[in-house]
Amino acid sequence: MHISLKNNHGFSWYQSENIFVKGYFFDENDNFLEKSNALLFLSKIRFKEDFLKVIHLINGCFTIIIKTNTNCFVASDTTRIFPIFYTFQNGDIHISDDIIFLKKHYQIQNFDKIAELELKSTLHTYGKKTLLKNVYQIQSSEYLIIKNEKIIENNFFFSYASETNNPASFNKQKKQAFTSFENTFKRLIKSLNNKTVALPLSSGFDSRLIAVMLKKYNYSNVICYTYGKKDSFEIENSKKTAKYLGHKWLFVEYSENLLGNILNTTFFKNYANYAGKYSAMPNPQEYFAVHYLKENKLIPNDTIFIPGYAGDFLGGSQFLKVIPKSLEASNIINLILREKFTNYKLKKKEKKHIRNELEIVLENDIYKNKIPSSIFEDIDIKEKITKYIFNSANFYTFFGYEHRFPFWDKELLTFFKRVPEKHKIGKILFDTLLINHYFKPFKVSFKEEIQPSLKEIIIQKIKNNIKSFLPLLVKKRLLEKNSWINYKPIITQLESDIKKNDLPLKRQMKSYNEVIIQWYVFLAKNKLK
Repeated sequence: MHISLKNNHGFSWYQSENIFVKGYFFDENDNFLEKSNALLFLSKIRFKEDFLKVIHLINGCFTIIIKTNTNCFVASDTTRIFPIFYTFQNGDIHISDDIIFLKKHYQIQNFDKIAELELKSTLHTYGKKTLLKNVYQIQSSEYLIIKNEKIIENNFFFSYASETNNPASFNKQKKQAFTSFENTFKRLIKSLNNKTVALPLSSGFDSRLIAVMLKKYNYSNVICYTYGKKDSFEIENSKKTAKYLGHKWLFVEYSENLLGNILNTTFFKNYANYAGKYSAMPNPQEYFAVHYLKENKLIPNDTIFIPGYAGDFLGGSQFLKVIPKSLEASNIINLILREKFTNYKLKKKEKKHIRNELEIVLENDIYKNKIPSSIFEDIDIKEKITKYIFNSANFYTFFGYEHRFPFWDKELLTFFKRVPEKHKIGKILFDTLLINHYFKPFKVSFKEEIQPSLKEIIIQKIKNNIKSFLPLLVKKRLLEKNSWINYKPIITQLESDIKKNDLPLKRQMKSYNEVIIQWYVFLAKNKLK
């Protein structure tokens, strides 16, 4: 067995004899453990039972590798934020956090055609697959047990799929949610060690709650920033939120001058390779803002970024928009294909191959006797939420910064997985709690909000269906009009790079991600000169 750990951007690997850990976690007594303290905590693991008990117990963002005399244990947390890859070569298994190293070391040239279709269509590969044949990834909340160069056990130690809903009344669940939020943010504050917090503050609820909680617990070392076009709808409420809470606020305008010629140097391509990892689209969205903050020395080197990743998911943003009422288990695969495989037009034969892959996923015992909507949510967490949304945090670590994800605290996940569908539709429990218990008391509940009503969600779904029938030119203009980030200069450069290399580009004009992901696949295949 070979272990090659090379990525020390933002977070570093810590090693003691045959224990390797990256990240941080809390133990059962809410002690914050990282670096040498985390190693000391893990040093008691000798057997499988010890390992499984620990990974079920701890709460945080981590990847752990432990070698004993007989086995090797590997596990990644619910965010999969520090991905591990492995390959079988010449009778040995090689584990690494650097898939590009594995590719070069073993001169791997074969690409997985199904994985490539998944990546182009959903912005990430599915399951354990990567773009490279015979190179695999550990998924969200997955663990491996390896013995004699073979994986003798792999499974998931946490699942969002639930057998039953919380039977408590709406008001009681609201109180339970309040307690979970309070406990979660107390842990967050403890983990920060009074370092500067950089908060990407939008006009939405998730980042606003983080801003409120930092104020509530008297954490004053906070810099809020908003980015995008100077006429972006994100600016007004985010600026007011920071002002009313007494946090410093910065705006990073995404002008053509700031975006620049991203392909003029190898810097952006280095980021794309670092963030893509042959398994996901390298998200450029916040790359320019973080680069700007660093280059202009607006934040200290030990700053910790706290994005509001996936809070709306917990609240139930998928319901109505994606998950229909009374979803049946037999329709889960059709729903995934219809709602998730939208970024690249697939042929019938290609869809059939992917359907077969999804059927294998659903055969896992963790989905036996579970509520269908919760199965869909769990698959979405293991796929889009972790492999694309959380993977986007690479634009923090690439520039050398740590991050925290308060909405992915295990206590919150455990609570919200059992919230009934009727309390998730329209995010009614989530939004009611945030508005009445946090935003109104801190005077950051605004008349003009961007949170869509149920009626607006339904109208938007109808509009999206109509858009698919519009001419490409019309859809292109709509894309440009609705791009609050100002992606056009970036996309123009990527399109030009593809064309000058005489490579094909398929456009449906549904999103700019169509171009980014196809450009990345060409980059991964070394077809861009």
